[in-house]
Amino acid sequence: MVKEMHNLFSMDNPINRGLTKLGELIILSLLWFFTSLPIITIGTSTAALYYAMVKSVRRGRGYPFKEYFRAWKQNFLKGTILTVILAALLLFLTTWITGLRDMITQVAEKGLESAFAGKSESLVMMYMVCTIVLILEGVLFNYVFPVLSRLEISVGKIIVLSIVMAVRFFYFSIALFVILCALSVFTYIMPLAIMFTPGLWALLSSFLIEKAMKKYLPAPTEGEDAWWAEL
Repeated sequence: MVKEMHNLFSMDNPINRGLTKLGELIILSLLWFFTSLPIITIGTSTAALYYAMVKSVRRGRGYPFKEYFRAWKQNFLKGTILTVILAALLLFLTTWITGLRDMITQVAEKGLESAFAGKSESLVMMYMVCTIVLILEGVLFNYVFPVLSRLEISVGKIIVLSIVMAVRFFYFSIALFVILCALSVFTYIMPLAIMFTPGLWALLSSFLIEKAMKKYLPAPTEGEDAWWAEL
């Protein structure tokens, strides 16, 4: 009886380990939320979230809080630059998509009397192109910040490598985009879900991204704690 009680409250108990991981996921999600409030730091926070989730939660190395802020400080500059680039592209695309949608609606409602009569096909084509590019940016988001969190390379190389990975691992990219959209919609419907959805995104995505990224990571040196190679 005593032994059973000891096993029940032991940290090695599967239930206790699961609850600990859940608590760490929630802590990292909240850290991501609060450090992303300046908006311009979203990229830096996303890189830190992914790094801490993989290293601390999945592999049990270090402490989530400590690893998060260590990665946050290291990636601040590049994370900010990438955030500005992606945010500018997002603003440009959403502005164009909204404007084109309004123009298409005018053509449909006013017909030949519209100032855009005869141009509806071109407008629809531009609308589709902008929408596709917007989707591709969402796909790219899943790779850019995990790559930032793990490789010491320039911003340009991060973007290029992310594109290469997105194309090479096409089926991974589709799955990652579905995960991102599903969790984003769920958070939009239930705002309090922000307490765990960022961490859940990092956790679920890591099972695919780590397999893809392993192809590009340097081989571990002798005596190095190559925790990433264990995934």
